[in-house]
Amino acid sequence: MTEAVWITPAYPWDDEPVGGVFYQTQARALARQGIGVTVACPTPWSPWPLSRIRARWRNYASAPRFALDEGVDVVRPLYIGIPSEPRWALPDRLIAGAAWRARASWTGACLIHGHSAVTGLAAWRLSRRTGLPFVLTFHGSDLNTWPDAHPDRVPDLLAAARDAGAIVAVSAALAARAEALTGVAAIHLPLGSDHRSLAALAMPRDEARAALGLVDERIVVLFVGGLLATKGVRELADAIAVNPSRFLGVFVGNGPELGYGIDGSRTEDCLKYRGARPHDEIPVFMSAADVLVLPSHREGLPTVLVEAGSIGLPVIASAVGGIPQLLGDDRGTILPNTSAAAIAQALTDFEGHRSAFAAASARLRAFVLTEHDVDKNAARLLGLYGSLR
Repeated sequence: MTEAVWITPAYPWDDEPVGGVFYQTQARALARQGIGVTVACPTPWSPWPLSRIRARWRNYASAPRFALDEGVDVVRPLYIGIPSEPRWALPDRLIAGAAWRARASWTGACLIHGHSAVTGLAAWRLSRRTGLPFVLTFHGSDLNTWPDAHPDRVPDLLAAARDAGAIVAVSAALAARAEALTGVAAIHLPLGSDHRSLAALAMPRDEARAALGLVDERIVVLFVGGLLATKGVRELADAIAVNPSRFLGVFVGNGPELGYGIDGSRTEDCLKYRGARPHDEIPVFMSAADVLVLPSHREGLPTVLVEAGSIGLPVIASAVGGIPQLLGDDRGTILPNTSAAAIAQALTDFEGHRSAFAAASARLRAFVLTEHDVDKNAARLLGLYGSLR
């Protein structure tokens, strides 16, 4: 029986293994705690010819409507999604309506948990309709940029925050931002990572490189995430290209910046784009890499940094969102800015001070094993649920 229903904007499946993987990790951990979880991930209806025009809409059309994922029930009810979801479309109303029509899948739910701003507003609407308490979790850009981009929706966001049984934020910085915006105190609770699973999937460096075809003497610089301008993909590629004989950049993910820098010049051989990969392959890439770099312009608390820490991979990242807190106390390298020059300098420092970076990664690993364990944090979340019933 469902005890908690989650409303999320994404959830992985076989043909789309990346989007929402942090929801999946936490939902599975809750299921291991013995709580019945249904994830409702409303999906835009994708009629012909939309399902033929763009890959995103093809994925919508082919996503499974029902699935069982390691004890988690997943349902993807359809709603009419307007491309780009403009303000006037009020997508949270449509998402709430889709989740309501699928309520037979979460009969018996005692609580609704909405993740991110738009789906969080949908959870708020469902809470008002059902009388069930609800939790609202903010993850990053949904609070850092969405309210500024949609000022007309801020009153609804404030009303949802006031009605929520609890507001959760994945980093301390985001919790402070939530309280400043809404006037409601937020609980800092990272989603956490499954360290046991990551350890089981990790491999010796040479073995991992052979498995990935990265038999190379250069320093392997790894990026994992959406290939977006706001993730600093161009700056990182340009920084690697400064010294193509010393550094090899491996980019794992999809997005509009896929293939940036591969133009037939001398830098082509120092950049490799591997596309989006299933989550269980990411530890292999991390095992093969020498350092992970995430020069994002904005973030909440990137799960990829926690996973790198779990595996013991040194990290270089920008000073945004919850990253300074994660990498503080000399647990990693925080960039002074996200320029290609700053990234190139950090990579040069890495090359010349490998032992210092290794010591920092050991400190990061000890920190994330304690503070960012998915099962420990699931137990905390379960305690929060119990206080609201």
